[in-house]
Amino acid sequence: MKKFCLIFYWISLPLLIQAQTIHLVGSSDDICMNPAFSPDGKKLAYTKANYKGLLIFDLVSNSIKQITDEDAAGFAFKWSSDSKSILSRVSKYDYLKRYNAVKIFDVESGNSLPLTDYKTMMPYLPDWSNGDSEVYLPTKEGIEVYSTGKQKNTKIQKSELGGYVKNDKIIVHDFTTGNAQINIPIKNADIINLSISPDKNKAAFEVRGGNMNSMNADGTNLTNLGKGNRPRWSYDSKKIIYMIAEDDGHTFTESDIYSINPDGTEKVNLTNTKDLIEMNPCFSPDGKSIVYDVFDDGSIYLMNLE
Repeated sequence: MKKFCLIFYWISLPLLIQAQTIHLVGSSDDICMNPAFSPDGKKLAYTKANYKGLLIFDLVSNSIKQITDEDAAGFAFKWSSDSKSILSRVSKYDYLKRYNAVKIFDVESGNSLPLTDYKTMMPYLPDWSNGDSEVYLPTKEGIEVYSTGKQKNTKIQKSELGGYVKNDKIIVHDFTTGNAQINIPIKNADIINLSISPDKNKAAFEVRGGNMNSMNADGTNLTNLGKGNRPRWSYDSKKIIYMIAEDDGHTFTESDIYSINPDGTEKVNLTNTKDLIEMNPCFSPDGKSIVYDVFDDGSIYLMNLE
């Protein structure tokens, strides 16, 4: 427990050894993965093997609690801007049939607010909009919008844009005007893992069987960033963090974590190991550290970048 008490100390001191790495949680017998900082930097949310459940690691009190054990809750979940709630698409199974629903989980109490009924067809992921007072869910027919019951966060100074993918199309929806712009950055490409920058001005994505790319939200300035997987933006929208992973068709065989500018400059291998498979990175809000999981041992680590 003593090493956990030093986490904030290590994050805050820039004069410590560069790339100081700290084991936070997890083991081969208790697989933990897909960590994400809360916007206030005080907590981490993460999940267990196969994205089952959501847990909160409080970096101030050094405590861990589970807020749900539902299937798929840990896949592509999203923090609210006030760090008090987490949005997720959860699943349940009736024999072999999968049903999905959108829920908001209160981080403090663990209570959940269902926004949809369980449905068999829910191919898209939900996201926050309108200062967290609403959630939007893309569907094959268009956009569904749900009230969250949260007061609008007026401190969010960004345009009300949301993005999602349909085959080779990136649809950028403007919730202020109700208009949608359809971009086709690479014709006939199978686009996956779209990530919109926090300032809503840029997007990063990867092409299945191809490279990672960035572009402006209006579709201009398409930039090939080379090989890369699961891009994620820094909170200031200036950097992209991602992994370059290899597999043998059955399981991952190697992976390192990189950062890069959206114009393709300053590419840096942050982990650069031969014996570990580092994956699923996330920047801290101040950009001074990252968290990630290691496929080999089922653990989550924090790395100080300064």
